[in-house]
Amino acid sequence: MDALAPADLYEHDFYAWTQDQAARLRALGARNDGVDVENLAEEVEGLGKSDRRAAGKLIEQALIHLMKLAHHPARENRAHWRAELRGFRGQIADIFVDSPSLHAHRAEIAAPRWDRAQRIFLDGLEADGHDPRRAAAALRSGAYFDLDAEVLNEDWFPPDAAAEE
Repeated sequence: MDALAPADLYEHDFYAWTQDQAARLRALGARNDGVDVENLAEEVEGLGKSDRRAAGKLIEQALIHLMKLAHHPARENRAHWRAELRGFRGQIADIFVDSPSLHAHRAEIAAPRWDRAQRIFLDGLEADGHDPRRAAAALRSGAYFDLDAEVLNEDWFPPDAAAEE
């Protein structure tokens, strides 16, 4: 993105604006007029980080629901899981529209969420009274989801593996 004036950056990429404004505040250095520059910069920066954390948590929830759709033996909840997955994807898309620079870092945001999502899914499977070993083996064998083509693609859903057996 070309260099935008701060007001334009605010309108086009909220996350980038927060990081830019925090850097500009820090560049002001210590002032004698009572402005707490460093803490103000941290708060502004934190606004953008909040969106980054929200995107990560939504990606994690999308992954859990994709795993449920692909590996959970209970078929009666599929429509509910699909609806929730659509909601998570829509919220992720909204964040990325407001902050395109976060979209550019989507793989970095998603990376730490894969293993956690898998643990949450397997724990939930066991809590539902199902043996998680089969799903765990499938997930270990590399049956992860492609971030762009599957996780963030609002029209893609995994095939119903249990129905195919």
